[in-house]
Amino acid sequence: MFIRYLQVLRWLGGCLLAVFVICICAEARTSKFYDTSGLRMNASHGTLLRYEPLKLPFFYRAKAWRILYTTQDYAGRPVASSGVVVLSEYAPPAPERRIVAWAHPTTGTSRKCAPSLRSSPVDSISGINDLITGGYIVVATDFPGLGTDGPFGLLIGKSQGQAVIDSVRAARQVPGVGGSNRYALWGYSMGGHSALFAGGMSATYAPELSLVAVAATAPPTDLSELLNDDIRSTDGRILAAMVLSSWSKAYGVSMNSLVDKEVGRIVDGVNAICIDDLAGKLSVLTAEKPLASRFLNYDPNASQPWKGLLQQNSLRDISGKAPVFISQGADDKLVRSSVTRQFIRRLCRSGTLVTYNFVKEADHDNIARLSAASAIAWIGDRFAGNPSANSCESATT
Repeated sequence: MFIRYLQVLRWLGGCLLAVFVICICAEARTSKFYDTSGLRMNASHGTLLRYEPLKLPFFYRAKAWRILYTTQDYAGRPVASSGVVVLSEYAPPAPERRIVAWAHPTTGTSRKCAPSLRSSPVDSISGINDLITGGYIVVATDFPGLGTDGPFGLLIGKSQGQAVIDSVRAARQVPGVGGSNRYALWGYSMGGHSALFAGGMSATYAPELSLVAVAATAPPTDLSELLNDDIRSTDGRILAAMVLSSWSKAYGVSMNSLVDKEVGRIVDGVNAICIDDLAGKLSVLTAEKPLASRFLNYDPNASQPWKGLLQQNSLRDISGKAPVFISQGADDKLVRSSVTRQFIRRLCRSGTLVTYNFVKEADHDNIARLSAASAIAWIGDRFAGNPSANSCESATT
């Protein structure tokens, strides 16, 4: 019996070692995929640099690839972004294929927090089953600095908007994918902010593409108001710690006067955690706890350069011609409905056609799930050329 017990232990040890070796090899291959050394980073933005197939679970009727492509940051400097492309089995012939660019919510600011690094990256795309059934090409950017070398610019509208548009250009270059020049933007939370910024710059940044629709769920619009509203809440402090730290790195602005050294170490701890699963969310709650009693030395809204950066990355209007769909939860305590309605009023006054989907009893965590089907159906109607419902009359009264 004892010998048999030892044999079982030896077998289990061998299995664990094999799994460990497989994981190490997979991590090495993945790290190599995101490495940009030796690549033509000065190529025109949206150039596909590298791609590789991803194996999807059988119940997804689609093919998928991990991609690496060129884009640029807020200052026009060349950077790389990674992402995922999904091609539905129900897609029409290549020249007729419609593209939906998905922009994900906040997953963290560390390089390891890229959605494409997850074991099943397609799962994080809101409404992916409806998108596949609809026959779309779906491209989901990670944004520069997640997966690829940083820094990552959380809620830096210009750089993230450009990365979303360039993901469309890159997706069309994957062999066998193709696609027409017609595309729609679809994002949630941080991704909604990115989609709206992309919508505003689409005509000038990518004149060869035709934007038909912009759908955003719970998008942060007025960042100054967001900071004021949320800094006293746990989620608000986590978001503030991530935004201010990522801006410090992306813009080269020191945080030394904004937080003291001890708080700076806590902020670093928050930014080391990915928050796209339950374990990460629990970990970041523990890491954030000390910030409840001591955090910022002064209000960033009252001092430069932070005041200017908050204004620069806030959405006032998107000045695009494509119709806009906005979903908002009534119980959202992070992105408040009153601020979203103010933004919609500005869009309406500028002549943008807006469809507003106000969901009662929805909060920031569940609004994407509750509104995804409506958003994707609305996107489908825009591709089909059907008239869009106009909420501007009720939103401006």
